[in-house]
Amino acid sequence: MLLSICIPIYNSDIRPIANELHRQIQSYSSEVELLFLDDASDVFFKELNRSVGPISDYQELDANVGRSKIRNAFLPFVKGKYMLFIDGDSKIIRPDFIQRYVEYLRSNNAQVLIGASVYSDEKPQRKNLLRWKYSRSRESKTFTVRNSHPELGFKSNNFVMLKSIFAMHPFDETLTTYGHEDTLFGYQLRKAGVKFAHIDNPVLNSNLDENEHFLAKTKEALQNLLLISFRLQDSQFNKEHQLLSLALKIERNLIFHSSFKLFQRLCLPMLTKCLVKGRFTLWMFDLYRLAHTLDYLGDYRKNKLF
Repeated sequence: MLLSICIPIYNSDIRPIANELHRQIQSYSSEVELLFLDDASDVFFKELNRSVGPISDYQELDANVGRSKIRNAFLPFVKGKYMLFIDGDSKIIRPDFIQRYVEYLRSNNAQVLIGASVYSDEKPQRKNLLRWKYSRSRESKTFTVRNSHPELGFKSNNFVMLKSIFAMHPFDETLTTYGHEDTLFGYQLRKAGVKFAHIDNPVLNSNLDENEHFLAKTKEALQNLLLISFRLQDSQFNKEHQLLSLALKIERNLIFHSSFKLFQRLCLPMLTKCLVKGRFTLWMFDLYRLAHTLDYLGDYRKNKLF
């Protein structure tokens, strides 16, 4: 078998993506399989999603294990040479999505192949604006841009990897909370000499967090980023993340650090309110993230929290 499609689920309705992928793999029935693994979703979503059992290999975990471990948990069930990971809340936007992957993998010896993801061109309501604007401006890259720097900015939604390499380099299961597990995964693959290739075959990120929820997830992700940085003790990793690099420089400069802490005390509540209401520019979100990064740095230095 050539390709195993691995879709982790947590509290999302996977029937649309299951039906579309099932339709597309009919032409490749001996080469492609479809697997779903539920990470202890709420009963409501389990009852919805069990209906995809007849068209896929659908299984459920008894306890929630998190974003890293759930991906590693696919390994015992995979029959394909390659594993394609797609987030359960994604939308397939190309009618030849599977065909593109199959044709590429038949004729190329890929180790990691990245299809990436995009966001809708349609502007959402203000309550969902922050995730949409940030992700479109900072995270979603065109195929040309991605291909010019193939090993940078790895994201875990919509990528293919040799099963044999994934077995040797799984996701770090010590990262149990939200954020940057894919950053660490991609960085460790690069350090191990694994080669990255790109294909113009994105999925749509169709689930937009409300602004307040996205801010909470952002803070959680920043703590994970710092945890990774402290564990690695790798200056190259820090340099590649501009926010982290800037926070470390400010922390080392007493005048800058004191000035920024004063700004934070005076302005951060108003800044946060504007972000929640969806009335912001991205530099305001950058300041918000920088302020919390410095806070978490201080907490770590004092109490070794992470």
